[in-house]
Amino acid sequence: MKIYLITANPRLTVVMKKKLESMGELVVIDAAQKMTTEEIIARAGDAEVLIAGSSGVEKISREVLIGLKKLKMIATLTVGVAWIDVQTAKERGITVCNIKGANAESVAEHAWGMILDLSKRITEFDRDVRNEGAFEFASYTGREVYGKTIGIIGLGDIGQKVARIARGFDMKVLGFNRSKKNIENVEQVDLQRLLKESDVIVVCVPLTEETTGLISGKEIGQMKDGVILINPAMEKIVDKQSVLEAINNGKIYGFGVETDIMKPIPANDPYLKNPRILVTPHNAFNTEDANIKSYDLVIENIEKFIKGEPQNVV
Repeated sequence: MKIYLITANPRLTVVMKKKLESMGELVVIDAAQKMTTEEIIARAGDAEVLIAGSSGVEKISREVLIGLKKLKMIATLTVGVAWIDVQTAKERGITVCNIKGANAESVAEHAWGMILDLSKRITEFDRDVRNEGAFEFASYTGREVYGKTIGIIGLGDIGQKVARIARGFDMKVLGFNRSKKNIENVEQVDLQRLLKESDVIVVCVPLTEETTGLISGKEIGQMKDGVILINPAMEKIVDKQSVLEAINNGKIYGFGVETDIMKPIPANDPYLKNPRILVTPHNAFNTEDANIKSYDLVIENIEKFIKGEPQNVV
């Protein structure tokens, strides 16, 4: 079995590497930048199992899947699979397994880091201290989140953990989830009510055709004045122009966003023009703990696949 690992900055421990080598011949490619279709086919053409992260691969497209003629399984280092042509994989009998839940705690904590940072204006004040010598507190009055209402759009692994943390702040938790699955201590409501009543809103849905632009001008118009909006999911779920207009006119108090992985933010990007916007280029998942859990789950997914008992199949 030929196993290829393609990602930026692979985090394999010695033990992990030995486990993979016990299952087949392992080739590790540390991608300094996202590999193109041609590069993937040229360097991993005989892959039977492909371990890949979106930091190292631009897209696992139809062309890639056709080009990797021996490929039987894709073990992603991600939860989301919008960067993979899953339909073509199914057509070609290629099993795709993700790492559902492995980095949920890290992403939820990152979302909460953004909530608290924006509510207390920590980074805003810090920037001005460093760049302008600011020290007077009167211009940096923040807000408490204790006892307020938080709305969580998407109640999967991440959304549920965001809700759990919110209970420590004695917040009322509203949730919008299409599955309607009951979640303890979360009042599930329709999207319109969530937008209308929430002081803080966190977007926790995966990127799909249906969720692209889920939050745009219409939805922002239904929100409370002064809402804090956090998007630790994929950037395209929240319409950029709409959120910029809303934060510039004061409708939104603060906005935290995760942008595309391994892509620089241009110096003139409008996100960087407003001090009430926090930008992290896809780093919410990136903790020592989540990296270990992610690779462990990838290895487990491969072991199960080899045994004919695939898990976490997309």
